[in-house]
Amino acid sequence: MSEQAKILTEMQTLIMGILQSGSTTAEDADRMDELEDLLFKQNSFKRSEQNPNICQGEEIATLFFNNKNEEAIKKLHQYEITPEDFFGFVEYQYDDEHEDEELTEMFTDSFIATVNKEYQVK
Repeated sequence: MSEQAKILTEMQTLIMGILQSGSTTAEDADRMDELEDLLFKQNSFKRSEQNPNICQGEEIATLFFNNKNEEAIKKLHQYEITPEDFFGFVEYQYDDEHEDEELTEMFTDSFIATVNKEYQVK
């Protein structure tokens, strides 16, 4: 499991605990801040070289959204982002409030398997 996956898993566990208890502690808030700081050091969350207003994961997602799959896979390699980390980023970043959330429906199990296979080939 990658560092990014571990961070996201711990964040999810922390959030579920807060939801179950109905309240948060100062320790929970501090830990969430620490995890978010760590998360934004991960390659998917770093600022894009092409457009500093978005992160590398969003740049790659936009390529996929525009059917530029080969270019997107090249960017995954260039930015040293695994497909697992990219799709974890998508799950975290593209929530109900994100303008491109509907576009993520294209990331089906079949699509993810194809990306994984093509990533391994290159």
